[in-house]
Amino acid sequence: MDKGRYWLVVTHGCNLDGRAYSQHIDDRLPYLVKEGITPVVLSGPTGPPRTDVPHVQVYSPAPSGLRFELGKTLKTKTEGRQFARLAGTLLRFMALPFYLVEKLFIDVESQWSWFLPAAVRGYFLCGKYDPEIVYSTGGPFSAHIAACLIAAMRRKIWIAELQDPLVHGDWQRSGRALKVHSRVEKLVCDKADAVIFVTEGARRGANARTGLAGKGRVIYPGAVPVPASLGTRRKGSTCRFAHFGSLAGSRNADVLLAALDRLFRDRPDLPGSVRLDLYGTFDRPSLSRVESFPYPDVVAVRGMVSRSESLAEMRGCDVLLLIQNRSDFSSETIPSKTYEYLQAGRPILGLVHGNAELSGMLRGLGHVAVDAADPGDVRDGISQCLARWRESEPELPAFPPSPYTVEGAVDRLVGISAELLKNRDHARGAGG
Repeated sequence: MDKGRYWLVVTHGCNLDGRAYSQHIDDRLPYLVKEGITPVVLSGPTGPPRTDVPHVQVYSPAPSGLRFELGKTLKTKTEGRQFARLAGTLLRFMALPFYLVEKLFIDVESQWSWFLPAAVRGYFLCGKYDPEIVYSTGGPFSAHIAACLIAAMRRKIWIAELQDPLVHGDWQRSGRALKVHSRVEKLVCDKADAVIFVTEGARRGANARTGLAGKGRVIYPGAVPVPASLGTRRKGSTCRFAHFGSLAGSRNADVLLAALDRLFRDRPDLPGSVRLDLYGTFDRPSLSRVESFPYPDVVAVRGMVSRSESLAEMRGCDVLLLIQNRSDFSSETIPSKTYEYLQAGRPILGLVHGNAELSGMLRGLGHVAVDAADPGDVRDGISQCLARWRESEPELPAFPPSPYTVEGAVDRLVGISAELLKNRDHARGAGG
């Protein structure tokens, strides 16, 4: 193996379309290469193997993880075939008894056991590539446990990136799960050389629970610039609002629809000039409430679209809708979709729940942020967006380029790694 700069990237999800935690690292890999670093990716088998960088995939040994990963693998390899649905159903049926027994004793995420084979494979990958950094990221916490073991066995610098808080308010899972998540969070904050958070609120929360001792850093993930070839939107006869992403649980369109209903009752002339397009998936209660909206000609359910299609549709909207969960969790998170919206260059109406950081980001860039739980505030936000739309020119101008880019995030990440490497070399020199 030629000597070069390598990072071992440990993440359960990679090259998996439609999953934010996979998209997060997928977008960063080319920019790491641009920095002269070869990322060696160690992931679960949930997406097709990448061909542009070394990519090793391992399966979880526990029934829940294996059931999840085999289902994804079958879907990827037999996309669009009847066999995929049949095989997936049979697989789940066969694994169900083992899955239920496991859940009786271990009530955590399905991918929890992935750290075992990942740690073993990562140990040998370090022997092959001798990476300067072990970098763990993603949603499932098993990636961080695996990275901790690898870094300890191989005496490597470990950077852990928590895309979502491991512990948060409004905890809805079992007390056992909370204990596990709390221990994992403490492990990460104690053992990692640097802990990256995606919001300042998440960093403060983790620091209060664990004591980060100066290790905590905040890097806004950003998004890749939207290609100019997608064009821009010309002003039409209707103002088109659009939401992209899932609507389920407390992240739903209820308050938005209530606000529109109030607005239309006050202004009966408006329904003909407003359109609401909803892209993504719904749970049954959310879909039922959308379908029962008293102005059916205003709302259209568009369903799932690919990431590339969604970017094109974003550029064709008059107002992009951002809706947060109405839970304590939202106070420490910024939806990854925010950064794609900002890159699309269209006006954003953000329904924000208890998150001054997100509200400040949107308003600071000229967008509108309202209280996600207040129909009156949301109605006023819609009215403000409609007023802007009426006053705009026929060729609707794009907002200035977003300062939050993936390239900028990678620059910061690489800068942190350089600082850690320098400190390690200094400590070794001082020790003789």
